[in-house]
Amino acid sequence: MVSLGLVICMCLGLFIAYIYWHHGRLKLTFAMAQLPSMSSKVPFAMGLILVLLTLVIYSQIGRFQDWEKGKVDENIDYLVAAEITKATRLAEREPQNTEALMSLARAYSAGGLYSDAVLTLDKLLMLSGDDAEVLGAKANALYYRERRQITPETQQVIAKVLAHSPFESQTQLLLATDAYLHARYQVAIDHWRLLLAQPSSSINREVINNAIIKAQIKLNESGDKPSR
Repeated sequence: MVSLGLVICMCLGLFIAYIYWHHGRLKLTFAMAQLPSMSSKVPFAMGLILVLLTLVIYSQIGRFQDWEKGKVDENIDYLVAAEITKATRLAEREPQNTEALMSLARAYSAGGLYSDAVLTLDKLLMLSGDDAEVLGAKANALYYRERRQITPETQQVIAKVLAHSPFESQTQLLLATDAYLHARYQVAIDHWRLLLAQPSSSINREVINNAIIKAQIKLNESGDKPSR
Protein backbone atom coordinates (compact mmCIF):
# COMPACT_ATOMS: atom_id res chain seq x y z
CA MET A 1 0.00 0.00 0.00
CA VAL A 2 3.02 2.32 -0.55
CA SER A 3 1.17 3.81 -3.53
CA LEU A 4 -1.55 5.04 -1.17
CA GLY A 5 1.00 7.08 0.78
CA LEU A 6 2.50 8.49 -2.43
CA VAL A 7 -0.92 9.55 -3.71
CA ILE A 8 -1.77 11.28 -0.42
CA CYS A 9 1.62 13.07 -0.37
CA MET A 10 1.30 14.13 -4.00
CA CYS A 11 -2.20 15.51 -3.46
CA LEU A 12 -1.09 17.44 -0.37
CA GLY A 13 2.01 18.71 -2.18
CA LEU A 14 0.01 19.96 -5.15
CA PHE A 15 -2.54 21.66 -2.92
CA ILE A 16 0.17 23.37 -0.84
CA ALA A 17 1.96 24.44 -4.06
CA TYR A 18 -1.32 25.93 -5.25
CA ILE A 19 -1.61 27.87 -1.96
CA TYR A 20 1.93 29.29 -2.41
CA TRP A 21 1.25 30.13 -6.06
CA HIS A 22 -1.97 31.93 -5.16
CA HIS A 23 -0.19 33.73 -2.32
CA GLY A 24 2.49 34.89 -4.78
CA ARG A 25 -0.11 36.32 -7.10
CA LEU A 26 -1.83 38.14 -4.26
CA LYS A 27 1.51 39.47 -3.03
CA LEU A 28 2.31 40.81 -6.52
CA THR A 29 -1.14 42.38 -6.81
CA PHE A 30 -0.78 44.07 -3.44
CA ALA A 31 2.68 45.35 -4.37
CA MET A 32 1.41 46.85 -7.62
CA ALA A 33 -1.42 48.52 -5.71
CA GLN A 34 1.08 49.69 -3.07
CA LEU A 35 -0.84 47.88 -0.36
CA PRO A 36 0.66 46.05 2.63
CA SER A 37 1.46 42.50 1.51
CA MET A 38 0.50 39.33 3.36
CA SER A 39 3.16 37.64 5.41
CA SER A 40 4.87 34.55 3.85
CA LYS A 41 4.02 32.74 7.07
CA VAL A 42 0.36 32.57 6.04
CA PRO A 43 0.70 29.91 3.30
CA PHE A 44 3.15 27.98 5.50
CA ALA A 45 0.64 27.96 8.35
CA MET A 46 -2.17 26.92 5.99
CA GLY A 47 -0.07 24.08 4.57
CA LEU A 48 0.90 22.88 8.04
CA ILE A 49 -2.74 22.92 9.20
CA LEU A 50 -3.76 20.97 6.11
CA VAL A 51 -1.12 18.28 6.70
CA LEU A 52 -1.96 17.95 10.40
CA LEU A 53 -5.69 17.84 9.71
CA THR A 54 -5.20 15.09 7.09
CA LEU A 55 -3.09 13.00 9.51
CA VAL A 56 -5.63 13.38 12.31
CA ILE A 57 -8.57 12.36 10.09
CA TYR A 58 -6.69 9.43 8.60
CA SER A 59 -5.59 8.15 12.01
CA GLN A 60 -9.18 8.22 13.24
CA ILE A 61 -11.10 6.69 10.32
CA GLY A 62 -8.35 4.94 8.36
CA ARG A 63 -5.77 2.30 9.24
CA PHE A 64 -2.84 4.57 10.04
CA GLN A 65 -0.97 2.02 12.12
CA ASP A 66 -0.95 -0.77 9.52
CA TRP A 67 -1.74 0.88 6.21
CA GLU A 68 1.30 -0.70 4.53
CA LYS A 69 0.15 -4.25 5.35
CA GLY A 70 -2.72 -4.07 2.89
CA LYS A 71 -4.38 -7.30 4.09
CA VAL A 72 -7.66 -8.35 2.55
CA ASP A 73 -10.56 -8.38 4.97
CA GLU A 74 -11.38 -12.06 5.42
CA ASN A 75 -13.98 -11.63 8.15
CA ILE A 76 -16.92 -14.00 7.98
CA ASP A 77 -20.43 -13.65 9.27
CA TYR A 78 -20.33 -13.23 13.04
CA LEU A 79 -22.93 -15.96 13.57
CA VAL A 80 -20.81 -18.43 11.61
CA ALA A 81 -17.72 -17.25 13.49
CA ALA A 82 -19.52 -17.85 16.78
CA GLU A 83 -20.51 -21.34 15.63
CA ILE A 84 -16.90 -22.10 14.67
CA THR A 85 -15.69 -20.91 18.07
CA LYS A 86 -18.28 -23.02 19.87
CA ALA A 87 -17.50 -26.12 17.78
CA THR A 88 -13.75 -25.61 18.20
CA ARG A 89 -14.01 -25.48 21.97
CA LEU A 90 -16.09 -28.65 22.06
CA ALA A 91 -13.68 -30.46 19.73
CA GLU A 92 -10.73 -29.40 21.89
CA ARG A 93 -12.44 -30.62 25.05
CA GLU A 94 -13.51 -33.89 23.44
CA PRO A 95 -11.01 -34.71 20.66
CA GLN A 96 -12.45 -38.23 20.27
CA ASN A 97 -16.02 -36.96 19.82
CA THR A 98 -16.86 -37.68 16.17
CA GLU A 99 -20.04 -35.59 16.24
CA ALA A 100 -18.09 -32.60 17.55
CA LEU A 101 -15.52 -32.93 14.76
CA MET A 102 -18.25 -33.20 12.14
CA SER A 103 -19.96 -30.11 13.52
CA LEU A 104 -16.66 -28.24 13.42
CA ALA A 105 -16.02 -29.30 9.82
CA ARG A 106 -19.51 -28.16 8.81
CA ALA A 107 -18.98 -24.82 10.56
CA TYR A 108 -15.68 -24.32 8.75
CA SER A 109 -17.34 -25.08 5.41
CA ALA A 110 -20.19 -22.69 6.18
CA GLY A 111 -17.60 -19.99 6.80
CA GLY A 112 -15.72 -20.75 3.59
CA LEU A 113 -12.72 -22.12 5.50
CA TYR A 114 -12.46 -25.23 3.37
CA SER A 115 -8.82 -26.03 4.12
CA ASP A 116 -9.63 -26.15 7.84
CA ALA A 117 -12.68 -28.29 7.07
CA VAL A 118 -10.52 -30.80 5.18
CA LEU A 119 -8.03 -31.04 8.05
CA THR A 120 -10.85 -31.57 10.54
CA LEU A 121 -12.44 -34.26 8.37
CA ASP A 122 -9.09 -36.03 8.05
CA LYS A 123 -8.96 -36.22 11.86
CA LEU A 124 -12.49 -37.57 11.86
CA LEU A 125 -11.62 -40.22 9.25
CA MET A 126 -8.77 -41.41 11.44
CA LEU A 127 -11.35 -42.07 14.17
CA SER A 128 -14.26 -43.36 12.11
CA GLY A 129 -12.53 -45.04 9.20
CA ASP A 130 -13.78 -44.61 5.63
CA ASP A 131 -17.28 -43.48 6.49
CA ALA A 132 -19.28 -42.51 3.38
CA GLU A 133 -20.85 -39.39 4.95
CA VAL A 134 -17.49 -38.10 6.18
CA LEU A 135 -15.84 -38.84 2.84
CA GLY A 136 -18.70 -37.05 1.08
CA ALA A 137 -18.17 -33.99 3.25
CA LYS A 138 -14.45 -34.10 2.50
CA ALA A 139 -15.08 -34.34 -1.25
CA ASN A 140 -17.25 -31.21 -1.05
CA ALA A 141 -14.70 -29.32 1.04
CA LEU A 142 -11.93 -30.24 -1.41
CA TYR A 143 -14.09 -29.22 -4.37
CA TYR A 144 -14.79 -25.76 -3.00
CA ARG A 145 -11.27 -25.35 -1.65
CA GLU A 146 -10.03 -25.83 -5.22
CA ARG A 147 -12.50 -23.24 -6.52
CA ARG A 148 -15.05 -25.71 -7.87
CA GLN A 149 -12.60 -27.95 -9.64
CA ILE A 150 -12.51 -31.73 -9.34
CA THR A 151 -8.81 -32.39 -8.86
CA PRO A 152 -7.25 -35.88 -8.83
CA GLU A 153 -7.32 -35.76 -5.02
CA THR A 154 -11.03 -34.93 -5.01
CA GLN A 155 -11.73 -37.60 -7.62
CA GLN A 156 -9.99 -40.17 -5.44
CA VAL A 157 -12.18 -39.27 -2.47
CA ILE A 158 -15.31 -39.38 -4.65
CA ALA A 159 -14.34 -42.87 -5.84
CA LYS A 160 -14.05 -44.01 -2.22
CA VAL A 161 -17.46 -42.57 -1.40
CA LEU A 162 -19.20 -44.27 -4.32
CA ALA A 163 -17.47 -47.55 -3.52
CA HIS A 164 -18.97 -47.45 -0.01
CA SER A 165 -22.29 -45.82 -0.86
CA PRO A 166 -23.23 -45.23 -4.53
CA PHE A 167 -26.16 -42.99 -3.57
CA GLU A 168 -24.41 -40.81 -0.96
CA SER A 169 -26.35 -37.54 -1.24
CA GLN A 170 -23.52 -35.03 -0.75
CA THR A 171 -21.42 -36.63 -3.46
CA GLN A 172 -24.28 -37.01 -5.92
CA LEU A 173 -25.18 -33.34 -5.40
CA LEU A 174 -21.54 -32.39 -5.90
CA LEU A 175 -21.33 -34.33 -9.17
CA ALA A 176 -24.61 -32.82 -10.35
CA THR A 177 -23.46 -29.30 -9.50
CA ASP A 178 -20.13 -29.73 -11.26
CA ALA A 179 -21.82 -31.17 -14.34
CA TYR A 180 -24.30 -28.28 -14.46
CA LEU A 181 -21.54 -25.67 -14.11
CA HIS A 182 -19.70 -27.25 -17.03
CA ALA A 183 -22.85 -27.32 -19.20
CA ARG A 184 -23.20 -31.12 -19.00
CA TYR A 185 -26.87 -30.74 -18.27
CA GLN A 186 -27.98 -34.31 -18.97
CA VAL A 187 -25.30 -35.66 -16.62
CA ALA A 188 -26.50 -33.25 -13.92
CA ILE A 189 -30.11 -34.33 -14.46
CA ASP A 190 -29.11 -38.01 -14.18
CA HIS A 191 -27.41 -37.41 -10.82
CA TRP A 192 -30.37 -35.46 -9.47
CA ARG A 193 -32.86 -38.08 -10.63
CA LEU A 194 -30.74 -40.76 -9.01
CA LEU A 195 -31.10 -38.89 -5.72
CA LEU A 196 -34.85 -38.46 -6.12
CA ALA A 197 -35.23 -42.20 -6.67
CA GLN A 198 -33.82 -42.89 -3.21
CA PRO A 199 -36.05 -42.88 -0.10
CA SER A 200 -33.71 -40.48 1.72
CA SER A 201 -35.37 -37.61 3.57
CA SER A 202 -32.13 -35.60 3.95
CA ILE A 203 -32.44 -33.95 0.54
CA ASN A 204 -34.63 -31.04 -0.51
CA ARG A 205 -36.71 -32.60 -3.25
CA GLU A 206 -38.36 -29.34 -4.27
CA VAL A 207 -35.01 -27.66 -4.85
CA ILE A 208 -33.74 -30.64 -6.83
CA ASN A 209 -36.87 -30.74 -8.99
CA ASN A 210 -36.45 -27.04 -9.75
CA ALA A 211 -32.80 -27.65 -10.64
CA ILE A 212 -33.82 -30.44 -13.02
CA ILE A 213 -36.34 -28.15 -14.73
CA LYS A 214 -33.72 -25.44 -15.14
CA ALA A 215 -31.15 -27.93 -16.48
CA GLN A 216 -33.75 -29.36 -18.89
CA ILE A 217 -34.43 -25.87 -20.25
CA LYS A 218 -30.70 -25.34 -20.74
CA LEU A 219 -30.43 -28.73 -22.41
CA ASN A 220 -33.25 -27.92 -24.83
CA GLU A 221 -31.71 -24.53 -25.63
CA SER A 222 -28.34 -26.10 -26.38
CA GLY A 223 -29.91 -28.66 -28.69
CA ASP A 224 -28.05 -31.56 -27.08
CA LYS A 225 -29.63 -34.96 -27.17
CA PRO A 226 -30.24 -36.68 -23.82
CA SER A 227 -27.77 -39.40 -22.98
CA ARG A 228 -29.00 -42.97 -22.83
